[in-house]
Amino acid sequence: MNLKVILPALLRERGMTLSALAKKSGLNKSTLHGWTTGQVAINIDQLKKVATALEVSIHQLCFGEPDPNERLGEEVLKELFSGDLRVSIHKIERNRR
Repeated sequence: MNLKVILPALLRERGMTLSALAKKSGLNKSTLHGWTTGQVAINIDQLKKVATALEVSIHQLCFGEPDPNERLGEEVLKELFSGDLRVSIHKIERNRR
């Protein structure tokens, strides 16, 4: 899958138009339309804005599936905050030339 297929599908799922997405993301409708036709290059900052507006991860926007590593962060946090913790801070000496 690619953005030409995924973006229109996400819009359909949300009952949203390209114009509404443009307004919500702050991007030009022509830019978004260009993405769906493959005629406009994709900028990562713009991609982030669209993902935020659609409330999906960048991974899901690009690949059409949930980010497989998203839950990894949740599991790490759960483990960290499930009991007692010991945190150490050590100064690292660097060679100065």
